[in-house]
Amino acid sequence: MTRGKYPLIYESKYNYDWGIDYMSHLSSEFLSVFAKPNIDVSKLLNNIPIFLVESSMANEYIAVPYCQCSVRVPEDKSYSLINDFDIDDWANSKEGDKDDPRERTPKGFAITDLLGVYIYLGEHNPIPRRIFIWMDKIADYANNNTNTQGKTTGNAQNLFDLVLYHEMAHALMDVELYGVHPAPYFSYANDYPYRFIEEAYANGIALTILLDNRPHPLFSTQKKFIENFVKNQGEGYSEGWEIYELVVDETDINLDQWMGLKVLFNYELALVLRDWWEGREFDDLWFYEVVGRNGRIAVRDHRRKWGIIELPSQKLITGFKKYDSFWSFDENGLCMVRLDQRHGYLYGFVNEQGEEQIPVEYDYLYSFENGITIAKKNGCYGAIDMNNQIVIPFNLPYEDVREFRNGRAAVKDAAGKWGVIDTTGKEIVPCTSDKIIS
Repeated sequence: MTRGKYPLIYESKYNYDWGIDYMSHLSSEFLSVFAKPNIDVSKLLNNIPIFLVESSMANEYIAVPYCQCSVRVPEDKSYSLINDFDIDDWANSKEGDKDDPRERTPKGFAITDLLGVYIYLGEHNPIPRRIFIWMDKIADYANNNTNTQGKTTGNAQNLFDLVLYHEMAHALMDVELYGVHPAPYFSYANDYPYRFIEEAYANGIALTILLDNRPHPLFSTQKKFIENFVKNQGEGYSEGWEIYELVVDETDINLDQWMGLKVLFNYELALVLRDWWEGREFDDLWFYEVVGRNGRIAVRDHRRKWGIIELPSQKLITGFKKYDSFWSFDENGLCMVRLDQRHGYLYGFVNEQGEEQIPVEYDYLYSFENGITIAKKNGCYGAIDMNNQIVIPFNLPYEDVREFRNGRAAVKDAAGKWGVIDTTGKEIVPCTSDKIIS
C-alpha cells in the first residue's frame, strides 16, 4: 500500500510461509483441548491481510483488492496505561461479583509509537483481522540506529521481519481466531500484566523465528541491532528477549498455558497469575494439564492444589481442596491422585464423577490390570480391586513389589533377590535372581 517505495525492506530473501508454519505448532496443546477439531493454523494466519503503510496515511481509507471493501489506516501511536496493575487489588475488588475489572478507572496513559499493530474488529466485519506495518518508521529507525556502513538495508529488513512475526504472534494468541472465547473477566483494557505477558511472548516468538529458526542466521552485527532494539522497548516487549533465551535453552515458554488462561480465567487463576508474575518465571506458568478422556483437564489454584474440570462446561469434577498431583484418566475411568505429606506421599484414585473410588490412603499404587493392582499401605504390600476390596492381604513378605503385567508381578525379598508372584500372591518363581524378572 506504500506504492512500492520500500521493496528492499519487505522483499526479503526469506520465506515468510516458513515462519508461519513454525508458529502453527506452538499452540498445538491449546488447540487439542479448547478449539474445534481440524483447525489449520497456518491457513488462518495466512488469510490475515497485511497492510504496509506510512505514518502520513493515518485515518485514510484504502481499498482492499478482491474484497470490494476498504479499511481505515489507524494512527501510528498507542495509548497504554502507565499505572502498574495490582492483581491483589483486582481480586479483592471482585468480592460479591460487584466489580468487573474492565470498569476500573486507569490512573494515566502513556503514548507509544507503533511499528506495527494487529487489529481484531469482530466477525461481522468484512475483514475482521488485519495487520498494519509502518514502513517509513522502520526505515527511519534503521537509518538512525545503524552504526556500520552499508548495513542499513539489512537491518531494516530484519526489523520488518521482527515486526511482522510479532504481529503474527498476536494473531496466533488470539483465541477467538479458533472459535474460542475468553473468559468474562479476562481483559487487556485496563489490566497491565496481561498485555505485558502477551507482548513478551509475541517478541519471544518473533525473535526465535528471526534469530534461530531460519535457514540463514543473522550476522552478529545484525543480531546485535535487533537485540538493542528489543531491549530498548517498553516493559513486556523488552522481556521478549528473556523468553527468546529460554527457547534457545530449550525451555518450554508455555504458550499453550497462556492461551488457556485466557479461556479459563477466574479468581483462582488470577492468583496463580499473580504468583507467576511476581516471580517473573517465564518458564513456569503451569496451571492446567490434559488428563485424557472427554476433554477433561486439571487446573491448579493459588494454593498450588489441583482439581479436575470438564470442557466446555468448565464444571469442577473434583479437587482444589487437597490434591497435590494427578495422573490421566485410564481406560477404567479412574485418575490417580496424590497428597503430599510431611514424611512422604499418599495415593488414591478418583472416578469421572469426582468421587474417591480408592481412598487417598496408600503409600503407593500402580495402574489396574484386569481390575486389580499392587498397593502399599503402612509399609506393607498387598493388592486391591477397583472397589477397594483386598485381593491379596497386606502381609506379603517382600521388600519391594512391582506392578502386575500379564498377571505376574516381580518381587524382591529381604536378601535383595528377585522372583515372581501371581494375582493370588503365590510365589511362582523363587527369589533367586540378582536382576528384576519382567
